[in-house]
Parts: sequence; structure tokens; C-alpha cells
Amino acid sequence: MKVLLSALSASLLLFSSIPTAVAFKARDFKTCSQSGFCRRGRALAARAKDNVDTWQSPYSVDAQSLRLTSGRASFSAAVKSALYPDVKFNLEVRVHEDGVVRVRMDEVDGLKKRYDEASKWALTAEPSIGTHTEWKVGASDAHAKFGKNLEHEVVVDFKPLRVVLKKDGKEQVVVNGRGLLHMEHYRNKAVEEPKVEAAEESAEAQQVLDVEANPNTWFEGESEDAYWEETFGSWTDSKPKGDVQSRSPPSLQPSNSGY
Repeated sequence: MKVLLSALSASLLLFSSIPTAVAFKARDFKTCSQSGFCRRGRALAARAKDNVDTWQSPYSVDAQSLRLTSGRASFSAAVKSALYPDVKFNLEVRVHEDGVVRVRMDEVDGLKKRYDEASKWALTAEPSIGTHTEWKVGASDAHAKFGKNLEHEVVVDFKPLRVVLKKDGKEQVVVNGRGLLHMEHYRNKAVEEPKVEAAEESAEAQQVLDVEANPNTWFEGESEDAYWEETFGSWTDSKPKGDVQSRSPPSLQPSNSGY
């Protein structure tokens, strides 16, 4: 009996020492329907699904601009957008010594520079770029093999832009495989012109005019959902240069069990 009482006392003492969990307040966190970035992403994916037979990513690599480093383990190239031909993007792909493949894409010479300082506080030092990896450039893609037995391969397709990481010839990770990558560049809000009343037009005719006015609706949608301002609770976020959230791929890292 003494042993049993001692065990119960120890159990009660243990439970009493466990800190009380903080209650979760769902209202403090946005749902997808409350986030313009999430709504736009899901709407874009829905449009792609509805037009799966004709859908194609608007981004392509300018092969003429491709630049290899002296060690040839990384390259960079200009990326063109069929949506905005005047907006410049740059793609950089690195194969690091530890086998990580880093893919970065950013706007060049935009209205404002994106925040790009995370590595300074997240990493103790910049990862070393591989010295035993050589890129081979063809007419439609660039690819490089690496690993102890060259079992890993990264392939960059030029048109449309697509980055594939393979292991033993099998695709493991595909960036922009479904053509949903979207770099939302900085932009100025268009000044609305006064509307001039005209004769009534059919709904079909009006739809044609809207598409002609903005030929990018097939990809970006017909409305600038939360581009310039967004409200959540009592907070209002003003975006004078537009919403520049991007669906940018993370680093890709091979392992023995897959990617």
C-alpha cells in the first residue's frame, strides 16, 4: 500500500509540474479565404485545371543570356515573361558541395528591391558551391549530374521554364511542373479613367472587351484581388507598389530515401 501511495503521489506531482497549454485562437490567424495571396494562388490553380489541355507557363529562359561560373557548378540566366515582356527576371541555379540544389528567381531592376537578407541571419556562412559538377547546355535545356556515383541530376528546361531534380533517372522534385509559378512583380496602380456611358452591350460582348483590355486575365484573373490593400481584423495593410508575393521554389536536397 505504501508503494502504491508513493507512486500515486509521484504521478500527481509530475502532472502538476506540466505547464498549462496556451489556448489556440483561430481568429488570430488568417484562413485562405482571408488572404489575397492564397485566394489568388488557388484561383490560378483552378484556371489551370479548367484549361489543362491548353495551359502553359508564361515563363521561359533566355538561352542566349545563360552565364556559367568558372567552376561550372552554377549558372544564371534571364527569364522572360509572356505576360509582361518589359519586366525582367533572373534565374540562378547552384549545385552545392553538400548536394543541395538551390534555385532562386527574382525581379531585376524593378520599382523596388525585394527583401533578400534572410541568409545573413539564417546561415552562419554561405554554402560552398560544388567544384566537381559541370553543366551541359543544349538547345532546349541545361543539365548537370552530381553525387558519388553521378546518381543525381538537375535539369532546367528553357521553354517553358521547368526545373527537375532526378535520382537514378527518375523525377523526384519538379519546380513549375504544372505551370503555376507566378512572380508578382512590383507595379504602379493604374489610374482609372472616367467612365463614359455608352449604349447597352451584351454580356458576351462586354466580356470580350475586358479580355482585350487585359490579355493576362487567363493567367492572373479578371480582378486585382488584394493587390493594393488588404484588411484583416482591425489592421489594414497598404501596398502602394502592389502585392509582390511569389511562389518561389525552395532549395532542393537529395537524400538516400528520395527528395
